Amino acid sequence: MIVTLPRQFRAEQLFTQVEQHFGQFEQLPEEISFDFSRMQFLRPSGVVFLSNLSRYLSHRGCCVRYSNLDVNRSAIQFLDDAKFFEQHLGEPLAATSGIRPTTQPLQAIHPQESHAWLEFTLLPWLSAHCGVPVRHMAELKTCLSEVFNNIADHTDSGLGSVFAQWYPREENLEICIADIGQGIPNTVARIVQGLSDSEAIALAFEDGFSSQSLPTNRGVGLFYLQQNVVQNFSGTLRCLSAGGGVTIDKVGNLVRKVPYKVQGFCPGTMIEMRFRTDLLYQADEEGDFEW
Repeated sequence: MIVTLPRQFRAEQLFTQVEQHFGQFEQLPEEISFDFSRMQFLRPSGVVFLSNLSRYLSHRGCCVRYSNLDVNRSAIQFLDDAKFFEQHLGEPLAATSGIRPTTQPLQAIHPQESHAWLEFTLLPWLSAHCGVPVRHMAELKTCLSEVFNNIADHTDSGLGSVFAQWYPREENLEICIADIGQGIPNTVARIVQGLSDSEAIALAFEDGFSSQSLPTNRGVGLFYLQQNVVQNFSGTLRCLSAGGGVTIDKVGNLVRKVPYKVQGFCPGTMIEMRFRTDLLYQADEEGDFEW
């Protein structure tokens, strides 16, 4: 089986092919080849989703291959520098491959290691490049820790990845964290039945909602992530799971939440966030967050 990656590769652009070829992962091919011949540009979500999907298929006994890897093309170079091929092929494609200063390379999420990676790798890297001291990132650290906790609680296989990219001209950070687990709609359905996938995701971001599926899953929740990324850092938050998605941003002083149906199927849960790092100072100094 051959899956051709799209020219402008975001995770959502592969959801239709996932549903078409794999459905609910009940039957998988013996071999699959991801064709890179068309790909010219990719976002962090594409890096993370392709990594998770490749790892999941391999764990299920499917032989995963990559074709048309021209190391002279910028998109392939970007993916190589992001450590994608080193993780999945055992070594980088090019001897000149190296981590770019504006990216925090692809990282597989292991529950026992994620919080140390956050504290000792991601935050110091971000501090060095955007000039915001780590001590001003307490709220960001708590937000991301909560996402990692949710992955640990809801992913039996432990499959998850994170990738971050810093845009210095705009002073923006884009982070994508995703897992291949049971997904938010399945978790919410234990508490509230009859919701569409997008409605279930929107509910998961409401103040006070908790699935309490495990004793460890009773933290500050996704609402806290929304309040900080969107309200306090003037960012955009997107969450995709199963057949639904929600985009959350700010219009004026109001938080806008837009649920929608995705084309295809998103296994597990994907969270994309993009926000202004120059507001980390302001949020910390105010010390009074809007709930």
